[in-house]
Amino acid sequence: MKLHPEVQALSKALHELEAYLRVHDGPHWADQIERCAAWIDESDHYGVQRFLVLFGGMGSLNDLVLHREGVVLVTENDRLRTLIERAYALAANLRHAGG
Repeated sequence: MKLHPEVQALSKALHELEAYLRVHDGPHWADQIERCAAWIDESDHYGVQRFLVLFGGMGSLNDLVLHREGVVLVTENDRLRTLIERAYALAANLRHAGG
């Protein structure tokens, strides 16, 4: 199934974010992003809604800070913020598209 270009861009952004999280953070957030991407890949708008929910409240994806042995990883966190912000912006644009 061919995805709308905006949906395709979000899918790509989520897969990139998921892969980055697997390398730098582990499975917790990566698994959640992977599930959202799977729904989006199937043109299920729930994936957009579910991804945006990951930003609510304390301990949300937005609060994630990468560190190793107690040291904050500045470069890795800068890249993470870029990936998160891109995916969030794409999802926010699609928020109302699914009804």
